[in-house]
Amino acid sequence: MEFSYFAIIIGAIFVNNVVLAQFLGICPFLGVSSKVETSLGMGAAVTFVMAIAAVVAWLIQTYVLVPLDIVYMQTIVFILVIAALVQMVEIMLKKLSPSLYQALGIFLPLITTNCAVLGVAILMIQKEFNLLQSVTYSVA
Repeated sequence: MEFSYFAIIIGAIFVNNVVLAQFLGICPFLGVSSKVETSLGMGAAVTFVMAIAAVVAWLIQTYVLVPLDIVYMQTIVFILVIAALVQMVEIMLKKLSPSLYQALGIFLPLITTNCAVLGVAILMIQKEFNLLQSVTYSVA
């Protein structure tokens, strides 16, 4: 099934919005939305993790899980990938923006268990998106 990139963006933002329509990842969305700068920082961190997770998940799915016929390991592998990416973001934020790192507090490690990140990784595989479509969907 071939989707145009514009249709993917519109669909991800307005029709199948992960937070507002599918109610995935609502906890950090509500937890850090009291200050604009904290919300923007958390949103950027989650978007970054989603985009990188989409790339890595697609590559792992296409070149490891499917060829080895171990697609049943998909959820566990994606969780491990997301956990590693969140650790990377946490280290980067601590180094580059200590104030944002302090403001996000406990919500930053919670990106690992954010079901929106895992949901997007699994949904893009189910929708059979190619790599560029996966990144477009995850960012939108």
